[in-house]
Amino acid sequence: MDSSVSLPYHDLAEKLIKSTLRSFGEFVEILDGEYRLRDPESVPDAQINRHFSWVTVVTRANQVRHLRAGSADEALHPLQTETLRGVSKLKSKDREALLDGESVADENSRLVQKGATRISRIIKNAVEASFEESTRKNDAINIPSPYQIVADYLTIPEHPGSRAYSLLTMRTVLFQRFRAMPKTVLKHHYDEFTVQDLEASYTSMLTSMQDRYRSRGQDKLDDLKPKVDSSLRDRVSGILRHYLAMTGVLQLRLKPSKTYPQNPAQALYGLSEVCDLHNPIIPFEFTRPQYLKSPTEFGEIVNSLWGIPIPIRGADTIFRGGLNFASRGGLVCALHGGPGSGKTALALGIGAALSGFGIRTLFLTAEEDAADLEGRAASLLPSQVRNLPFVPNRAEDWLRISRFELVNEEEDTRLKYLSAIFEEIGAALEAQNCEPSNNKFGVPLPCSTIVVLDGLHEIATQALFDVNKKDSKKITDEFHKFIETCRKMRALVILTTGTDWRADASLDYLVDVAVRLSHETESDIGSKPHRYMTLSKARHQLCSPGTHGLQIAGDKGVRFTPQMNYQLDRMSIWNSRLPFTDIYKKVMQITCHQADLKLISVGANASVSKDLHFFPNKKAGVELYRGSNIFLNGEGSGGKAGLALKIATAPAFHREAEDKPLTKAEKVLVVSFLYPEEYYRHILGRLRSVRSREYPELPNGYDPRMEVMHLYPGHLKPDTLYSKIEWALRASMLSGDPYTTIVIDGIHNVFLQFPEIEKQSLFWPQLFSLLRTRSLTSIVTHTLLSVRMSGRENPNAYGARSETYRNVDDSRSDPLKHALVLKTDFRIEVDPKELSGTQLEISAPHTFRVETHSAIGQPMPDPEKNPLYWSREQLVFFSEAQKALI
Repeated sequence: MDSSVSLPYHDLAEKLIKSTLRSFGEFVEILDGEYRLRDPESVPDAQINRHFSWVTVVTRANQVRHLRAGSADEALHPLQTETLRGVSKLKSKDREALLDGESVADENSRLVQKGATRISRIIKNAVEASFEESTRKNDAINIPSPYQIVADYLTIPEHPGSRAYSLLTMRTVLFQRFRAMPKTVLKHHYDEFTVQDLEASYTSMLTSMQDRYRSRGQDKLDDLKPKVDSSLRDRVSGILRHYLAMTGVLQLRLKPSKTYPQNPAQALYGLSEVCDLHNPIIPFEFTRPQYLKSPTEFGEIVNSLWGIPIPIRGADTIFRGGLNFASRGGLVCALHGGPGSGKTALALGIGAALSGFGIRTLFLTAEEDAADLEGRAASLLPSQVRNLPFVPNRAEDWLRISRFELVNEEEDTRLKYLSAIFEEIGAALEAQNCEPSNNKFGVPLPCSTIVVLDGLHEIATQALFDVNKKDSKKITDEFHKFIETCRKMRALVILTTGTDWRADASLDYLVDVAVRLSHETESDIGSKPHRYMTLSKARHQLCSPGTHGLQIAGDKGVRFTPQMNYQLDRMSIWNSRLPFTDIYKKVMQITCHQADLKLISVGANASVSKDLHFFPNKKAGVELYRGSNIFLNGEGSGGKAGLALKIATAPAFHREAEDKPLTKAEKVLVVSFLYPEEYYRHILGRLRSVRSREYPELPNGYDPRMEVMHLYPGHLKPDTLYSKIEWALRASMLSGDPYTTIVIDGIHNVFLQFPEIEKQSLFWPQLFSLLRTRSLTSIVTHTLLSVRMSGRENPNAYGARSETYRNVDDSRSDPLKHALVLKTDFRIEVDPKELSGTQLEISAPHTFRVETHSAIGQPMPDPEKNPLYWSREQLVFFSEAQKALI
């Protein structure tokens, strides 16, 4: 078993940083002798992809599929072209350039993917956010951190825990460039800095970011370059600022200068040569993003720079960036739990996840057979993570299992024997850690080995700490010495114990981290068992104490579901975003004549007649802004799901672009409490058939996409639902193809079929607070429970049968509706109402009156003078007017 520590993606990281900086040059143009940032959408994807074609040559598709593959819906193309599949047939000059990570020249376009790829979209999306900042302030160019781009790219979108691998690599690159590292167990050749050094730099940075006299917290932070004569304090400040830029808390800002090279790509590429002290360095500084409220907590920064990032989903929230060790080295963790609670599986899962760092696990067990443990270890990582090139293929490559045999029935003798074994292990680890060749990449890790003692309660039995036992103090002293021996090993020591022995509570006082696992079973027929982990203590770090979800089964491997409150805490550094009024939808202002509804046939042979015409009716509806919260409420079955999808998939327009539609189609996430995916797919297809008639100016190929998260009735936990939505949104961003709109359909059903969510009244305000921190439009539908009363006896003056509805809502949803109204930018009521007016020629069944009750930034239409109707069957808006109302 190899004992050397490895650095994930070590052969790609530096090349990817340089390629990212080269690609930034594609967004820069020279105007009047100064650099300006181009509109990101005006840059062809091929100009970005040409800097990353080399990735497909130096990697294998089955190992790093997330770096090379396209998307299942074909919105994103594979990075590899047909020509690159036969790399051996390339000219030797071209092949060598690709192997060296060089960009493809313009004349070799066959080597470049022309369509959008994951990396081209990640970069475009990041630059677009900076572009908004740069257009507001014309005195500089804001660009995202190349470290942030690379960290996002190296993360597997569907497995957020895999970000730990990329973050460890990026922080190591930072340490190496600034020639300074935190003090760790492993040997390296760089200067060491302390927490106090980092705190001094953090405090200085906070001063610049606080509101002061003639300052609004917008002071710029200089780049502190790693010069030969740089002080350690300056280098630590440089590490801190680049780390915060890597996490999105700071941005890079290039000052305008006429002394830059004439080639913009060359100018920005100079940033990638910060280690070459003979090259001129481009002057840049750091600035805070527009929506930043406050920087990351200092304790989380310490965990992220000193600790071990745990590559398990949710661990970054629970341990706030990483698992931090004592200053003298070593960390002892107690893992309590009853039979079947998952103690052994979690210990193995941690070892499997950390094996990608080159950390090896010694597993001492008094309960399990080696063959059984090796078989379980193979299934505790997601398959896509297991295929990564730096993750060992076989369990025996990172796991050594030893069956522990008890040699004596006396507790103190057992503990002495166990302490002696651990002292031998500690001596071997000390010799291993002192060998520089075991850390050839200079990875700043606090340990190189995990030692698991599975079944401590089998060794120290009920007699331990029994006050009636004659030698209880002697045994207690031996137990304290044993825990101290574990700590001196300077490894991550995990002690798993049962919960039915008398030393259980006392153990928590001695260890550094205390975790209790529980396995809750439900007697309700609609529920399923739940696993939980309760973090009660973490001595050396900021953490998220409390009870969190734990999952072990399935292809996703071991994973956590943190409490919703802690996930919100980490997002609280960002201000809520207001709707962006320059981008709007006019979907509620495009109507047809009521008499023309017959030109839209529904059912199996749905079609739209060429004679159907729509007209603008600005007095009947409002503009809906990008990033708004929209609440659709009403009685009965008013087709609110179809209305929500119509709004979500309608094209957006930009005022500054002469009101032309945006070419990028919408991508919608539907969270459904009501219908399965097929229902929404059917609606989407019908909407597609009328869209070309509503918007003849749309470019060819405009086709919105949708994904559905269907929630089955039962005991779904609020934390689980929140995490599902958050991770779906995060995965879409990491894929380079983020959602533009989220539709939450049928929240009234929560009060009928989702009792756990109903109990937590603050769930919805908390969820909408999360959505407000993203550039995302949200649409929520809610139905007042009612029954239809026939109006057969009282037809209206035009022969149409009227219908009345009786409200049967039990008012349980009143607090929810109140919270939604407070968080809403647009409140729209969709109710069954009798059509009125002398111009109606036919009755219109399944039609509903649409009234806007609140709208930001614009006057509300008068529903009496300009009524607007929604056809549930034809999925269009119509009005009673016979001519366009401009």
